Amino acid sequence: MFKWILGFLLGACSLVLQPSVLQTTSTLLTLVIAGALLLLVKRVKHSLLSACIVVISGFLFGFGWTSIHASWRLSQQIPSPENQSVHIIEAEVKSLPVIYPEYCQFKVQVKHSDTPSLIHKKLQLNDYSKQCPYLNEEVWTLTVKLKPIHGSLNQAGFDYERFMFQQAIDGKGYIKQATLVSQQPEWSIGAFRQSIFDALSEFDNAGLFQALTIGEKSSIPKEDREILQQLGLSHLIAISGLHISIIAGGSFWLMFVVLGWVNRLCRVNAVEPFRPALIVSCFVAFCYTALADFSVPTVRALIMWGCVAAALLWQRQAALLSGLKVSLGMMLLIDPLAVLSVSFWMSYIAVAVIAFVVSGRAGGEQGWRHGLSKLGKIQVAISLTLLLPSLLFFQQATLLGLLVNIVVIPAFSVLVLPLIIVCVILTLFEFSSPLGMLDSALTTSLGWAEALANTLAWLRFEFWLPGWLLCSLMVVMFIIWLPINIFRYQFIGLWFVLVTSYLIQQWASSTQPTMVVFDVGHGLSVLLTDGKTHILYDTGYAATHGSAFESYIEPTLQKLGVQHLDALILSHQDNDHSGGAKKITKQLPVKQVIAGQWANDMLSGLPTKDCVAGYGYQFGVFSLDVLHPKDSTNGRNNDSCVVKITSGVPEYRFSILLPGDIEKSSEYELAADQSNTLSADIVIVPHHGSNSSSTYPFIKRVNPSVAIYATERFSRYNLPSSKVVRRYQDFDIPQIHTGCYGQITYNLATNSFDATRNEAKIWRLPPCEVVEK
Repeated sequence: MFKWILGFLLGACSLVLQPSVLQTTSTLLTLVIAGALLLLVKRVKHSLLSACIVVISGFLFGFGWTSIHASWRLSQQIPSPENQSVHIIEAEVKSLPVIYPEYCQFKVQVKHSDTPSLIHKKLQLNDYSKQCPYLNEEVWTLTVKLKPIHGSLNQAGFDYERFMFQQAIDGKGYIKQATLVSQQPEWSIGAFRQSIFDALSEFDNAGLFQALTIGEKSSIPKEDREILQQLGLSHLIAISGLHISIIAGGSFWLMFVVLGWVNRLCRVNAVEPFRPALIVSCFVAFCYTALADFSVPTVRALIMWGCVAAALLWQRQAALLSGLKVSLGMMLLIDPLAVLSVSFWMSYIAVAVIAFVVSGRAGGEQGWRHGLSKLGKIQVAISLTLLLPSLLFFQQATLLGLLVNIVVIPAFSVLVLPLIIVCVILTLFEFSSPLGMLDSALTTSLGWAEALANTLAWLRFEFWLPGWLLCSLMVVMFIIWLPINIFRYQFIGLWFVLVTSYLIQQWASSTQPTMVVFDVGHGLSVLLTDGKTHILYDTGYAATHGSAFESYIEPTLQKLGVQHLDALILSHQDNDHSGGAKKITKQLPVKQVIAGQWANDMLSGLPTKDCVAGYGYQFGVFSLDVLHPKDSTNGRNNDSCVVKITSGVPEYRFSILLPGDIEKSSEYELAADQSNTLSADIVIVPHHGSNSSSTYPFIKRVNPSVAIYATERFSRYNLPSSKVVRRYQDFDIPQIHTGCYGQITYNLATNSFDATRNEAKIWRLPPCEVVEK
């Protein structure tokens, strides 16, 4: 059975490599072949050949089954023109609203609509008004403008379209008008979750309490998130297998003890305590999962616990391994697209490591010292193994987390989480003093945690390794934890050989001069690198809940091996251009900042050079010349730092113009004063393609071989403007668009470019062309 499930898992994982879903005929043929192989295996007597056939059967079934689910999910997504139109819908709120400074966001299920195809669709909606009156399970009549599911796409970092596909969101949009139809039911799970959310909102650490009781993390301050991330404790605030196991295990122990007391009082074994306690633990786990709104990680953890409990009830040997296998098969049958989820891999890898460390080691020493030793070994094994998927999914990991988790997880399991649950229950009965004391203690603990994170920050490391290498290392790591001693040290040596050989290869490789135009939505960030020298022009947006640097730029810089910046150029002070400057200067060593005087206060303490016309400098192979403004300014659009980058060595010939958000008056000035120096092979179109820029004289003087728009596709600003597109067309200048292509990587040595969106994925919108609208 395990071999077939393993093949099933591998077949489901092939989804990541598929550019498109299979046709119906091919899918059915794949499933038929998978079934035929299972029948054939009964006739095969050779054990190794039989095992291979079983794995291949599972692989083909997983491949076909996942393709069916992917096709169905894609068919549910709202197509054009409905996803670019205004609709009137009657919908039920299906989540607690997440409140951001600019808007609030929640999910709804459409019950009625003026467009029949929208009925039963699951939508994610934003309300940009100043109020957010929506409550879970209320029904509203909404006038909504729907938009296609489309997000920024870069070499590394957050993939929004993949996330929405995996979460089964059929469409997104924003609310233009809303009218309440029916209020929240008085008695329901949604109402109960809402009451807990409201009751906890008055506490200083409300976000952490809400995350641990009802799975709602939106209220956790960004500072607290960063502290937990630095300490490797982010997994503690997401209700998952650990939390379900703590609550279910605690309820099992409590029920087992109570029934044991009952038997002692009755002086007879009136009730056999093991089975009832196990059943009660499953019921408590179900209630906790319902409290977390049956989120995918909690349902997965509930299935895992239920399968292990069933194996124990049936008195199966190796119940943990049996439960792991059965729950994995069930999860893949229910939702094979779960393999796209990070939490899926984290949960099963952790449980698999526990099973490997524990299995085959029965007997031997007993007692509390032996128990503590085994718990410590399990924790070390989990922490070391999870470093690899952390690097795979997040490009970062921390050895500090290994040390902290050894202490924190036992304390969290035995004391903290049960105490929080008990205090929250008391608060619902209007006895909030215990939770208030816990709130104060938690505030003090977070202060200590911040000091610890700052002191031991050197234990946190960030770098990028290719997926094939990390997956290979993970397989080797699993073999190391198997209960066998033969060849273990040889595999440890293989682990280090793989990593060392790759790092030496990367160190020895050379890089040609490259320009990277990041896809940061409506904003701008451009990297120029020759492998040793790195220049970043603008940083993209920053908001209270995240930034372009954290989501896209930093992961891509790690993948490219950029560990410092020789120059950070800030065109002007608009948030979509310089919002991430503070974060960047904290995360990376920056040798020099080039910006207007407006940046002095924001980036105090850093060497800053005023961006004024006439300034020039050589950075590696890049020769930098500032063309505008004439004097240091306060950072308005027309005062943008206009920079021309040319080759400073004879081996390469290229020229790039980076004009920021200059508008007509500055373009006219440049066309008149810099007519001999304005021409460039590549131009980043001023002001994201707004009609306030890209005048005919400017385009004629620049005369580029290609014009690149840095803006969002389906933007509410409707950019680039059709008038601007037509102007560049009049000069027969090719035009490309980060919103259409994703991140654009331009090889300046070969004068060719590649785009991230050219790599087709099932969940990804294909590239588009810049055309008049």
